[in-house]
Amino acid sequence: MRAALTAALPAAGVQGTRRAVPAASGPRAARLPHAAAQRQRAAQPSRRRAGAAPAARRAPLRVAAAADGGNVPVRISVEQKVKFGEVLRLVGSHPALGNWEVDNGPHMTWQEGHVWTAEVSLPAGAELEFKCVRVKSDGQGDAKWEPGSNHKLSVPQADRVTMTVDWGGKPPAPEPSRGSRLGSMDGGDGGYSSGSAGSSFDDSMALLPQWQGKELRFMQSNEHSRERSGSWSTGGLEGPALHLVAGDREAPNWLAKLGVVKELLVDQAHAQRPDLDALAHAYIYMQWIATGALECVEGGGHHRPNRHAELARMVFRSLEWVIGEQGHTSPMVALTGRRLQSRLPSFTDNFTQSVPLTRIRDIAHRNDIPKDLKAEIKHTLQNKLHRNAGPEDLHTTEAMLARITANPGEFNESFVNEFRTFTAELRDFFNAGSLTDMLDTIRDGMDDANGRLLEHFSGAKGRLDAAGEHADQNMMVDALHGVTTVRAVLVSGLSSGLRNDAPDRALAMRQKWRQCEVRAEDYAFVLLSRFINSVENKGGAGGIASGSDGAWALPIGALVLGLRYLGLGGYASQECMAVEHELAAWQKAGGFSERDNALRLKATLQRLRRLTETYSQLMLDAYAGRAEVMGRALGLERERYLVFTEAEIRASLVFQISKLCSLLIKATNIASAGSPWDVVMAGTAEGVLLRVPCLQPGCLDGAGGQDCVLLVDSATGDEEVAALGGNLRGIILRHDLPHLSHLGVRARQEGVVFVTCEDNEALGSQALPHVGSRLRLHAAADGVHLSPAGAAADGARAGSNGAGGGKGAARAVAPPVEKTRSVTVVPLQDATAATSGAKAAACGELLRLAAACSDAASSRSNGGGNGASSGTPILRAADGVVLPFGCMEAALAADGQQGRYYELLGQLRGALGSGGGSSAASLAALDGICAGLQGLLAGLRIPQQALQQVSGAFKPGATVICRSSANVEDLAGMSGAGLYESIPNVDSTDAAAVQAAVAGVWASLFSRRAVLSRHAAGVPQEAACMAVVVQQQLNPDLCFVLHTRHPVTGDNNVLSAELAPGLGETLAAGTRGSPWRLEVEKGSAAVTVAAFASFGKALLPPGAAAGLAATNGAVYAPPSSVGGNTVLAPPPAALQAGMHPQTVDYSQQPMSVSADVREGVARRLLAVSATLEHEFGAAQDVEGCFVGDDLYVVQTRPQP
Repeated sequence: MRAALTAALPAAGVQGTRRAVPAASGPRAARLPHAAAQRQRAAQPSRRRAGAAPAARRAPLRVAAAADGGNVPVRISVEQKVKFGEVLRLVGSHPALGNWEVDNGPHMTWQEGHVWTAEVSLPAGAELEFKCVRVKSDGQGDAKWEPGSNHKLSVPQADRVTMTVDWGGKPPAPEPSRGSRLGSMDGGDGGYSSGSAGSSFDDSMALLPQWQGKELRFMQSNEHSRERSGSWSTGGLEGPALHLVAGDREAPNWLAKLGVVKELLVDQAHAQRPDLDALAHAYIYMQWIATGALECVEGGGHHRPNRHAELARMVFRSLEWVIGEQGHTSPMVALTGRRLQSRLPSFTDNFTQSVPLTRIRDIAHRNDIPKDLKAEIKHTLQNKLHRNAGPEDLHTTEAMLARITANPGEFNESFVNEFRTFTAELRDFFNAGSLTDMLDTIRDGMDDANGRLLEHFSGAKGRLDAAGEHADQNMMVDALHGVTTVRAVLVSGLSSGLRNDAPDRALAMRQKWRQCEVRAEDYAFVLLSRFINSVENKGGAGGIASGSDGAWALPIGALVLGLRYLGLGGYASQECMAVEHELAAWQKAGGFSERDNALRLKATLQRLRRLTETYSQLMLDAYAGRAEVMGRALGLERERYLVFTEAEIRASLVFQISKLCSLLIKATNIASAGSPWDVVMAGTAEGVLLRVPCLQPGCLDGAGGQDCVLLVDSATGDEEVAALGGNLRGIILRHDLPHLSHLGVRARQEGVVFVTCEDNEALGSQALPHVGSRLRLHAAADGVHLSPAGAAADGARAGSNGAGGGKGAARAVAPPVEKTRSVTVVPLQDATAATSGAKAAACGELLRLAAACSDAASSRSNGGGNGASSGTPILRAADGVVLPFGCMEAALAADGQQGRYYELLGQLRGALGSGGGSSAASLAALDGICAGLQGLLAGLRIPQQALQQVSGAFKPGATVICRSSANVEDLAGMSGAGLYESIPNVDSTDAAAVQAAVAGVWASLFSRRAVLSRHAAGVPQEAACMAVVVQQQLNPDLCFVLHTRHPVTGDNNVLSAELAPGLGETLAAGTRGSPWRLEVEKGSAAVTVAAFASFGKALLPPGAAAGLAATNGAVYAPPSSVGGNTVLAPPPAALQAGMHPQTVDYSQQPMSVSADVREGVARRLLAVSATLEHEFGAAQDVEGCFVGDDLYVVQTRPQP
């Protein structure tokens, strides 16, 4: 067995030994073009499956770790072609390799050249064996073990190990030359396979979809059949799916199928502009035709290719209209419309003439070729093309060209050249020619400047092609830059849209431009794939991280070029531009060996990866459900429609962008000594690991009452933890989240261990293998560790945390309240916990504290040692009023609704007492009662006198926010953070708006989430009371959440703060992304940056300034001027509902750019921390913001 093993130390011995597993024969040669194989193998999705185990297994080998006990990253590669729908797993005698269990072995990743790779972490000194196993990607069927001896590995003590093995211990079959597309014909049975040398091919040619239909054959006579297989079940279908399935039943050949598509996209579409539903169905259908999954057969009659071209022209016109008119608002319309174009034949003059493609007739009648070959060309190609042309003809022609060029000199050179010319013509008809050739056809229509850009690209591509396997990364990036520039030119030329009366010749030229534009993206896919493979071969993330700034330059540059493709396609152009600006700024600044600079780059990369994930989700939403419904109805093989969308994603440029982005994120983790894991709540948890899409009641049902750890796909950051169930021990969230979000606070209060991880590879190797089994999750400040857990002892409750909390803490007790008997309004300074709740009382105390700070600042002659400068208060607070406890009940009485209110409360108690919320039916009943209570309270009227008092407390036209202050929040046993509503952007002079906002806060007392949270905390529903705080709304430049005791370690000497641009909802509700996360040591004032901000949007109130990039840098520095009156937001011109999200460019944000600014902010937060802890006598959970030069504290509560 050949095996290459490279490491920092001399290579360890690698031997082959026999093992008792069944030998599986290797896969048959794949029947697909070389280029198509590259694209489609990359598109194969991986799915977890219950694979068949070998008949007998060895026990896992003993692992002898090196003296230092360290793990070594080991990268194992094997070259092997597999069938469509198959993937490889790496299985062996170590837990990281599944302990010979196929389902637990890590998935291997496909790379260009049919190379499968997996990277695992193995202990130095380990002696182990392994094999590769072929499994179905959809989880069906048996596992097929690699034949021959086990591979054996002794893991050396090294920084990294790379190992290449031969499949089955045999040398791999020779890789086809770069010129091959389809294999030669097998003279035995007339079939053909891919991979042998033959036709001229370059990377910029159309990547033909893998052929999935019947095996194509050369024919000595007319053996074309009219028989069709399949089914056309139209029951339950409607709309485009019904039209396509019913139409396909009557459409045996390609021409008829094109007619069905034309009816859907042109004839039935409003104003000949199809919607996304029609486009998505049509693309799926056309893709299945192109792959042969939907069979084309003889339909009778003679229909020359000019008929196909005429249909294509009509469809093209409608597609161009919707791309131009809707593409800028719907990226999936643009994407799907563009991809559909690549499945249409050409309608240039060459193919709309009455007898197109006549060259094949002349070839079939040549006298200088063997008789058998002449017959095959005539019956397989000539007659077929002139009767019923279809996608299968291009595949067959490519196979014929491969056959006649396999042995130079075997056939007359004139004949070979003529067949090459015909093949090129057929490629043009199917829009499958090379990008270079297609660009030549439009060069004359370009001006000199754009022509020079084409020449630059042609030169870059030529140099890359000439270098072949010896091409360096600079050549690849140069070609990528060239093709990106060319695509920008093409997009610009197409941006003018298509006139309704455009003549046929103009349409044909526009089709050429569109095909070039689509082909440019395909070529960029190939270049990025090749570039990523080159980076991986040179050490991957580790090689980048260990190099100088120059090692980062080309990967970042390639990523920027890939990002431009997304923007050129009309997807999230502002976000793409902001991310590009950031990448360019950080690359120019360099210094990635420094921790802060690496973390800053990581934040931008994470932002970009979220962008690619959102794009992929759009594709899932557009294709997945439609493909399954239509595929079932058409009777396709199950895997054809189940993997369709994942294959489309993996075959898209966004997939390569995501791969490169993830590779660079790994490099930043290495450079910053970071981890893909982030700890929100430290501790140890044990329980059954369940994977759930989100956190909602019922998500623990799969645990059967056992302790449970949840692997959660997505969270908003505002979910309730206590309401989920008492057996929740830990949460693993699959994306980043602010530590100090409401969800993070609630997890800490409940003692639920909480970690996040955005790295799919880390999740796939460490978490996913344990789904359904008992898991031990240990999270601490120094890292996260997941391992199998033993069976739970009877009555045992596993779970502890580093901050001293945990399940079993004292239940919350609603404190006694003092209720007013009428709707009254009192100054915020007069609020007490008994009359208005802990939040209102704290806000009143903050006003008094702010006044004292202002007095102290005015009397100071020099800057103090507390982080504030001369004459500037340490903190400010927003003034306001409160409608205390009892106002809601008084309003109910005035409206005559008390009886109904208490009736509904009784129903609520009954529903909760009978297990409300524990099943779908009881949850629905509970929702109905909650809706009744909320509707009742939201409709309450407030006396005019009270509304006038609210308005009179503020300047005319002031914008205010109405905030909840319940007696069951901000308690030691129940923080209730974010549990009740705050309603912003209320015009204080609009009585109706104020009334609606106050009543809306009252109604939030009985949201399902609030009800279940109180029920879980043991608080009676009738004990809950609500006051409403009305305050001047601030217009912040920065918002922050501050914990004066470190929330993960519990260290009282370290504060932790999270900051974001704009309003605080970004942090509190847990918008996906990371904030600026600062940790400050109280004694030394030393500042550590734990994370940089990566939120894509800042939330601004209506009427706020439009440009965050122009924010005054003085906002973030300790103020030096004498403070004046409170700085408040200017009132909006008119009341507007909601908040305004604005794209943030962090290369223009001082907090990201300047270390001095970050340290200045940290010093001011340190001063606030000391002041509040002194005032309230305990660690505090603080919310606030910076407005101009002033720091406002808007809320403080005891820190959980």
